[in-house]
Amino acid sequence: MMSVEDLIEEIIANLDKYNLDDCLEDIGENILRFLEARRCFFFLLEQASDELALTKVVGDGEQPRESVRVPVGSGLVGLAAAKRESLLIPDTREGKWKGRLKGGDGALKEVPADTRSILVVPLMAFGSLIGVLEVHDAPKEQFSRDSLRRLQPLVNIAAVAIPRRATDESFAKLAEIAVRFLEEKDEYTHGHSLRVMRYAMLIADKINLPLREKGELRICAILHDIGKVIIRDSILRKKGKLSRSEYETIKMHCRIGANICSRISRSLARKILSHHERWDGKGYPEGLKGTSIPLISRIIAVADSFDAMTTVRPYRDKMPLEEAIEELKRNAGTQFDPYMVEAFVELYEAGLLSVVRV
Repeated sequence: MMSVEDLIEEIIANLDKYNLDDCLEDIGENILRFLEARRCFFFLLEQASDELALTKVVGDGEQPRESVRVPVGSGLVGLAAAKRESLLIPDTREGKWKGRLKGGDGALKEVPADTRSILVVPLMAFGSLIGVLEVHDAPKEQFSRDSLRRLQPLVNIAAVAIPRRATDESFAKLAEIAVRFLEEKDEYTHGHSLRVMRYAMLIADKINLPLREKGELRICAILHDIGKVIIRDSILRKKGKLSRSEYETIKMHCRIGANICSRISRSLARKILSHHERWDGKGYPEGLKGTSIPLISRIIAVADSFDAMTTVRPYRDKMPLEEAIEELKRNAGTQFDPYMVEAFVELYEAGLLSVVRV
């Protein structure tokens, strides 16, 4: 049996699956594999009606041919939603459940006659009910509080992963979880993207970036290096000088990251693509110049370089803050947007800047 960690890694690796049906299919298959179960049902909450709509069946079962809705508080699914608690029924033929599940008292219009065990779990994201997961027919030993405890991290990921708007809180949190997981494996990049995001948000506050663009900046900063996931570790961790071909490979991460994120949002992808462009037009991958570079990309460029300079890398030690600030000043107007550097320097001089710990 796969571990929860393996399943979470698999979901994160498919972060670019933004289509709801694909997302639920992927998560459902992983849950069935984890529990060795026969089928599962995803009910998603419709806030306006306070009902749970059957949205996806995964495994041994047909997709619903007609709308199935369960009021919150009704049946097994509605009860789990109302109480925000899981229900475990190891055997429908035994105990208080015997004879009670057929004919409308269950999660569906009736629980199929061949169903022997049922697990119902609320899908919660940041304190809010997203929906309910119902699983049928796992081996009896899997229907225990211990199995539920081990399953909970995967259920949490599932709740957050259910996509809505590309810039909402749930997607931003999922992006953060994914990047934390990816960077955890490398002592040199551990926390890099989260630090870049926090430095970038300080600049955004300083220049009074509009709220909507702040949301985009947050996500782009977190995901700016996501394209490095398919570049060999031997290149990323090389202690000596990169060869020409290795450097060209590293540069590909901008396009790779943009391609991944284009399935979520073309606007976000464009800004991730451009985070290594230079103010003087000598950057990559397109050689954009000045204000033709998206503003969000120009902010990330400053935050990214500052973090790279002030943390240990395979090829050099970290630089003191004041030296990193002087380096930004020297490259203002050539590598960096001078106005973004000016804002960042003002943050430093006001004592609002320190190396972020994550």
